[in-house]
Amino acid sequence: MSNISLHRLIGQDWRAQKWLALMLLACIASALTVVHFAHLNRQLTIAQDGLYQQRDQLDIEWRNLLLEQRALSEHSRVEDIARNQLQMLRPAGEQDVAVTQP
Repeated sequence: MSNISLHRLIGQDWRAQKWLALMLLACIASALTVVHFAHLNRQLTIAQDGLYQQRDQLDIEWRNLLLEQRALSEHSRVEDIARNQLQMLRPAGEQDVAVTQP
């Protein structure tokens, strides 16, 4: 008989405090959601930092390539290669040919 009354008391208490239990479950669900989104935020921040580092590396490489291109296209270097490697000579006045469009 003691079991039956205890079972009844628990049932009555549950009915009386169901809003409190629901609020407790909502609080726990909210806390788990905050933890989940904080974790996602950290992962995205780490990925963003990696992309920033990659961007900086590509920017440095681009600047080095621009410097190399400028160095390779200097007039004196091109003229030196034309003279020494290709045995080209600057044409004399009588060898100049002017091309005109019709």
